[in-house]
Amino acid sequence: MGWYNDPYGENSVRYNLLLPRRVPFLYPKVIGTIEFTPFDPAHSYSSVEGPNRSSLSSYADIAAFQARTWEIDKLCIRRSYQRSGYFQGFFHIFYDHAMRYSPKFYVALIEKKLYRMLRMLGLAVEQRGQAFAGPNTSLVPVVFDVESIMNQPERVQTYLQMNRA
Repeated sequence: MGWYNDPYGENSVRYNLLLPRRVPFLYPKVIGTIEFTPFDPAHSYSSVEGPNRSSLSSYADIAAFQARTWEIDKLCIRRSYQRSGYFQGFFHIFYDHAMRYSPKFYVALIEKKLYRMLRMLGLAVEQRGQAFAGPNTSLVPVVFDVESIMNQPERVQTYLQMNRA
């Protein structure tokens, strides 16, 4: 059995989601990852744009704010920690990235189940284009209007204060 190391963009920003430490002297355990890359539809490493992917750059709002649009890639949480309340830790990562880089939009291809969960949470996430069917799941091309969320401080605080399991 092997695995493929997905290439990283040179100017990507990577985060690890850490399991909260119960014992102070132990190293924290990485239970999830996320990568943000400045959106460049012409770049060969784009995970959302290109042949057999989406064409998010064809939307006027994305094209107008391409310099402030970031791709989300490698968003994952270990299977044994899924559905256990740890996903909310990603809200702190999104917040940190948004505060440092002031994105207007995030674009991504995400699993259909995750897309539905984000919609139920009331996040400003919108499907753009048809989902791509895979052998085990469907990937939905989405746009997160990060700026609209960040302009609502009460809402941001609600997401940041969500409890973990």
